[in-house]
Amino acid sequence: MIPSSSPAKSKGFNGWQFYRNLFNVPWWGVILVLLGLGIGSAIASNPDYAKAFQQLMAAVPLTIFIGLTSYFCSIIIGLIIGLIRSNPPKPATTVAGIPFSIVRTLAYHVATVYVEIIRGLPMVTFLLLAAFVLIPYIRTEVLAPIGVTFPFRGTSVEVGIIGLALAYGAFMSETFRAGIQSIEKGQVEAARALGLTFFQLMRHIVLPQAIRRILPPLGNDLISMLKDSALVGVTLAQREITQTASVLAGSNFKYQAYLITAAVIYLFLTISLSLIVKWIESRLKMHTR
Repeated sequence: MIPSSSPAKSKGFNGWQFYRNLFNVPWWGVILVLLGLGIGSAIASNPDYAKAFQQLMAAVPLTIFIGLTSYFCSIIIGLIIGLIRSNPPKPATTVAGIPFSIVRTLAYHVATVYVEIIRGLPMVTFLLLAAFVLIPYIRTEVLAPIGVTFPFRGTSVEVGIIGLALAYGAFMSETFRAGIQSIEKGQVEAARALGLTFFQLMRHIVLPQAIRRILPPLGNDLISMLKDSALVGVTLAQREITQTASVLAGSNFKYQAYLITAAVIYLFLTISLSLIVKWIESRLKMHTR
């Protein structure tokens, strides 16, 4: 028979309460900490792993720079495209509103074409197209005739950041669109009845609520962006963590040490970001109570 919990406080060891508290322990965190300690001790005690760790840590700043810069640029792109696609165009009700209606319709369909094309291409393919097709075309066919010099090479870090931002911006735009459209229509109609403009409505009512609702997928996109920074190294030969590990391992054939160490560094970065996102979510929940 399972003992029932009693509100009365009992002195001494309470076996049933101890059993129940075991289910509240974040065992996944305990396992990760123990695993990290074991791997850390193995890296410190093995000269090959220690050397690989020291060399790969030099590539961490570039990986973080690519991931964070691309992420914040993709948020801006995703928010703009999400705002455009969250309000399908409608025919103008007055003659004066016809030009605005035409511009809005054109922007909506251009944004839709952009989203559909990007979502239909593999990330690696799009990065290669940006580096070896799109950037050379803009440099030679668009800017050169008017005497403007493009500041970036096709395989530069900046091109990789632009490519990742454009690619993730298309995916994030759908996240923003879903969050905006999830806001109850009654709130929108009430705000319009009070005379709020579209930008006031979005700034003060819709976006604050929508961002709270879409914060988990936005956090997942941040983690995915950090991992996909490896694609910039693979496609554009930038010396981030994965490319550095591949080059160094190929020079001395110690693939196990370099690749396992690279995986450990990525896990540490992504788990740290995951914990930060969870902390932000908990803080937002506390403010909304």
